[in-house]
Amino acid sequence: MKKVIVFIGIMLMVVGFSTLQAQQVKKYQIQSGILTLETTLTMGKMDMKTKAVVYLDDFGMKECRDTYDLDGAVKESFFSDGKDLYLVMYEKKEVYKRGTAFRGTEYKFDWNEIAPSGKAKKLPNMTVLGKNCEAFEMNDKGNISTFAGWNNVCLYMASKQPSMTVVSKAVKFEENVKVPAEKFKIPAGFVLK
Repeated sequence: MKKVIVFIGIMLMVVGFSTLQAQQVKKYQIQSGILTLETTLTMGKMDMKTKAVVYLDDFGMKECRDTYDLDGAVKESFFSDGKDLYLVMYEKKEVYKRGTAFRGTEYKFDWNEIAPSGKAKKLPNMTVLGKNCEAFEMNDKGNISTFAGWNNVCLYMASKQPSMTVVSKAVKFEENVKVPAEKFKIPAGFVLK
């Protein structure tokens, strides 16, 4: 009888631990998605626009951010395979390991995580791509940043500093789509450094 009780106790601990692990790995509240972002950097009268496409899978355990150059070609990719972070430089055909993938490649929007810091204030909800997004603002010594997100996915970020402003906004969001597995792998023929 004692063996049965010990066995059941061990099984409950394993199930509890597995459930805890499953809860910890859900960065986002959606299974997968492809997010297209446009970022504008403004300094004085100069505006510079860039484009990035973010692929997410397994509730955010795997992520890849493709950054495009001005000609529309993928310049670099920063990805998490669920364990490690990698930076892919296409022109040089090189890949750099960037450490352990603790939180993936993208910012997780979560008011409940930021609120206890006391450095943020809740804003009225914003609409981004038709999504009713929670929003908050952080003021760090005059540098004001505004964030808006839906299901923990950050869809809007604006940072205003005395000398420049950066605004990154989602312009397209495909939810729960099949993401190509190769987005989370080192490309064939590239050198790992």
